[in-house]
Amino acid sequence: MKYIYPKLLLVCLALAIYSNNKPRRDKNQSQSVETNRYSLLVQRGAFHFDSFKITKNKISHIPGISSNFETTTYNENSQSFLDSLQTLGFFKKIEANGFWNLETHYGSEKSCTSQLIVTLTTNEKSKTVICDDYQTDCPKLIKYIEQKVVELEGNDLKRIYLPG
Repeated sequence: MKYIYPKLLLVCLALAIYSNNKPRRDKNQSQSVETNRYSLLVQRGAFHFDSFKITKNKISHIPGISSNFETTTYNENSQSFLDSLQTLGFFKKIEANGFWNLETHYGSEKSCTSQLIVTLTTNEKSKTVICDDYQTDCPKLIKYIEQKVVELEGNDLKRIYLPG
C-alpha cells in the first residue's frame, strides 16, 4: 500500500501539467480568426482603373496601369492598417444589408460609363457584383461599399465622374 500514493500523486501531477500546457482560445483570438475569413476587392473603372483590397486588418490601394492623374496619391500603391473590429463591423454590415441577395450584374444602356466591380469572399462563399455605370444603375449598397473603402483607405481619393 505504501507505493500506491506516490503513483497516484505522479499521475495527478502529469494530468495537471498536461491541462496547464494545453493551448487556450481566448476572445481576442476568436475575433482574429473571424476577421480572417473575409476579403473584399473593389475595382473602379473609367478614369480610375484602380482597386482596393481589404483583408483582415489591412487595406491596399492598387492604382491601374492607365491612371492619368498627376497627383502622387492616385499613382502610388499604398497600404494602411485598420482596426480588426472596425473591419469586421464593416463586413457584417455589408452582409446584413443584403449583399448576398444582389444580382451579379447591373447593366447600362449608356455608352460612357464608369464601371464598379465589388467582390466579397468568405470561407464559405464568394460573390462578384458588376455595375456597368456607377452613377445611375448601381445599387446603393455597392455605392456605399465604394465610398466606405475609399474613406478607410485614408488618402482622400475622390471618385471623378465626367458624364459623357
